Amino acid sequence: MERFETPARPDWRAKLEQVGLTYHSNGLEPASGIDGGLWWHEASHWRLTAEEVDLLDDATVELHARCLDAVDFLANREPHLLRDLFGLPDWMADYLRRSWQRGDPSLMGRFDLAFDDREGIVKMLEYNADTPTLAIETAVAQWFWLQDTHPEADQFNSLHEKLLGAFRELAPRMDGQPMHFAAFEDSAEEWAHATYFRDLAEQAGIRTVGIDIHAVGWNGVQFMDEAAQRIRFLHKLYPWEWVERDAFGPNLASDSCGVLEPPWKAVLSDKMIMAVLWRLFPDHPNLLETVSGRVALAGAHVQKPCLGREGANIAIRDGGVTTASTEGPYGGDEVRFVTQARARLPQHDGWNAVIGSWVVGQEAAGIIIREGQQAIMRDTSRVVPHYF
Repeated sequence: MERFETPARPDWRAKLEQVGLTYHSNGLEPASGIDGGLWWHEASHWRLTAEEVDLLDDATVELHARCLDAVDFLANREPHLLRDLFGLPDWMADYLRRSWQRGDPSLMGRFDLAFDDREGIVKMLEYNADTPTLAIETAVAQWFWLQDTHPEADQFNSLHEKLLGAFRELAPRMDGQPMHFAAFEDSAEEWAHATYFRDLAEQAGIRTVGIDIHAVGWNGVQFMDEAAQRIRFLHKLYPWEWVERDAFGPNLASDSCGVLEPPWKAVLSDKMIMAVLWRLFPDHPNLLETVSGRVALAGAHVQKPCLGREGANIAIRDGGVTTASTEGPYGGDEVRFVTQARARLPQHDGWNAVIGSWVVGQEAAGIIIREGQQAIMRDTSRVVPHYF
C-alpha cells in the first residue's frame, strides 16, 4: 500500500452532493489544517496492488464464512451463550434463533480489517454487520472520484452492483408489498443511506416507503406507518442492541414483519463474537486472539466495549501501561468488554489506515479506507478513496 497527497477536485463538494454525500464536512465549512472539519477527504488517497486486493477479497469471504459458523454454533449448539456471553434477554435470544434456523435473508455487512502490508497479513478487528454505513462513500463517491482522477486505474469496488443484485433477489419475497426504510430523518448520514438503499430497491422492482424511525407505530397486532399502512418488510438503520432496550422491541419477535438486517445479525455486530470466533478457530490466520472481559494479554492488546461505537472507550495497553485511550459513554461497570491482541495497521506519512471491507450476500464487494494520525480511529477520522 502507498499513500499519496494530491489536490482535491476543484468542484468536489458539488460532485459529492450530486451523488448523495451531503455530509462530507460533518456540517462544518472545510478549512485549512490537518482535518479541516472534513469527513470525506480526497486530498489524500491510497494505492494498493492487485495482489493486495486479492488478499483482502479472500480474507473477507473467509471471515464472513467463519462468522456464519459462529452464529450457527450459538443458535444451535450453545444457545445459553446468547444470554451468558452476549447478555440477550430471553425473547431476543429466541427470536434470533428462529431467525437463523428459518434462514432469514441478510443484505450486507462491513468488516473493519487491519492489513499489515509489510507481511501481507489481514486481521479482523470487528464486523459492522447490522447497521453499516459508509456505503455511499464506498459505492458511489470514491467510484466517481476514480473516474475523474485515475480513469486508467481500477478499484476494489463492486458494492453498488452487488447491492442492486441482492435487492433483485429479495424482490420476489416482497410479493408486491412495499419495503419500509426507517432511519433518523435528522441524521444527514443515516437518512442519506436510507435514501440510497431505497433507490437501489426501487431499481430492483421493490416498492418502497421512507419513514422516520420515530414514526414506526404498533397497533397491538402489527407495525404501522404514519399513513396507517401496515409495515410488512422493514429495513432499519437502528441497531438491534437499541431494539432490545426499547419497550416495542419484543413486538418485533411476533414476526409480524420481516426485518433487514435480520435479528441473527445482532451477535455479529457485538464484539463478543470475536471471542467466540477465537474459541472456535484458535490461531486462524485472519483472527486476533480475543477473550471476554478487560484482562491482560501477552504483548500489546486492545480493550473494547462490546457494543461501543465510533471508537469510544477503547484502551490500548502494553506491558501494563495504557499507551492510548478514548473517552465515551460505554465505560460503566455494567458494560461488557473484550480484550483483543493488537494488530499492525498500514502506516505511511504518519497516518494509520483501517480497511472497511464489504460483504453482500456471501461475496466480498469492495473496500473503503479510514485514516487517522491517532492509534484509535474515531467517527471523525477521515474517509479516503483508493485505487489499484
